[in-house]
Amino acid sequence: MKIKMLKDRKFLLTLITLMVPMILQNLISLATQMMDSIMLGQLGQTELSASSLANQPFFIFSLLTFGMASGSSVLNAQFWGKQDIRSIKIVISICLKVALVVSILLGAVVMLFPRQVMSIYTNDQAVIEKGIEYLQVIGWCYIFFGIANTLLTTIRSVGLVRIAVVDSVFALICNTTLNYILIFGKLGFPAFGVKGAAIATVITRMGEVAIVLVYLFLVDKKLRFRFRDFLAFDMGLLKNYLKNGMPVAFNEVFWSLGVSVQSMILGRLGSHAVSASQISSIVQQFSTVFIFGVANAAAIIIGNDIGAGLMDQARQRIKWFRWIAVWVGLFAAVTILVLSGPVVSFYNVPEETKQLALDMLRMLSVIVLFISQTGIGVVGLLRGGGDPRFGVFVDLFGLWFVALPAALLSAFVLHAPVLVVYLCSKLDEPVKMLMLLWRMRNDHWIKDVTTSGAPQQLDG
Repeated sequence: MKIKMLKDRKFLLTLITLMVPMILQNLISLATQMMDSIMLGQLGQTELSASSLANQPFFIFSLLTFGMASGSSVLNAQFWGKQDIRSIKIVISICLKVALVVSILLGAVVMLFPRQVMSIYTNDQAVIEKGIEYLQVIGWCYIFFGIANTLLTTIRSVGLVRIAVVDSVFALICNTTLNYILIFGKLGFPAFGVKGAAIATVITRMGEVAIVLVYLFLVDKKLRFRFRDFLAFDMGLLKNYLKNGMPVAFNEVFWSLGVSVQSMILGRLGSHAVSASQISSIVQQFSTVFIFGVANAAAIIIGNDIGAGLMDQARQRIKWFRWIAVWVGLFAAVTILVLSGPVVSFYNVPEETKQLALDMLRMLSVIVLFISQTGIGVVGLLRGGGDPRFGVFVDLFGLWFVALPAALLSAFVLHAPVLVVYLCSKLDEPVKMLMLLWRMRNDHWIKDVTTSGAPQQLDG
């Protein structure tokens, strides 16, 4: 099987063409987050914890928009296999309308009720006050992020991935420069601290929206978007999206809520636990960009094959991706072990916090082996193969019925050490892998979910 895969040059070229830009985009995005984290970490543990907890609502929102857009990709990857451009445009239009409504509502909530939002995650008053400063500004970026993230994620399904790299490079340069100026008070500006980080993020998100819109309207030749395309609608496609696309959004939202609950648990264990988790999360995300680069490429490749009616080829490639997941997981584990020491040393936090972060990362180097299987399985194979609803069941059962109860029990009933609580919060991954092995024991879950597309008039 491995030799046959290596001989399939078309498959390998497609995989690399899709995967590399997505990995670069995610690496650059993570570098941006890391610079945020390191600069705020220079101010102290309180500021780092405040920004981390204040970003929890944004984390939920970002995964909601990603989920809605990824849900559209379940359809659009298969529509692209059929070369049904109009249906793709309408599905993207539906996603964008929903994202705009959600972004306005959530942005307003965090700006109008910042104290209440922070109090959900911590009872540390110093952290709450710093978090309020951050939220009162960062709420403005929700709408800009909602537009840019939705468009960049939805157009991946037709192979438009390079613009996301350009967007991310801009974000890294702009956000890092503005952070340095506004957090520490350079070039004549006052030192705004955590508020400066929020201002820098808002300005950066505005620039990202401008870049992606210019690209879609003036550069792209695949979809050839026009303003009227954003107004397009089709009831049949809406129903199909709600049936096959919204489960992915549902998955991302409730998964992010579960992760947010985990942050609430750690927030009650002290700022050292929050800071250590934030540091280890950055390293984990760096290691898993390769996993999710493969996963997103798999969803597109498998979806395109099914849409084109190449079912046997799709089945063969699914087997290949399951083998690839093993090696990508090993690579991610080594990456965590290599990066742990250097990354932790960047932070201006107490030694106790640094040691806790290192211990968390050693645990993650084992857990990431399971994450590789579940990430590529759920995000790549189930979604691309037309079975997103079982992916929802896998993700949410593991998190809400295994990991969260275990973390809550260990933290507040058994009063276990922070490391034990952290390990319990990751127990969903091996459970999810077992569920995926059961689901993929045969090929019955693979199907074409596009049925019929939109009428083709009006396009051109």
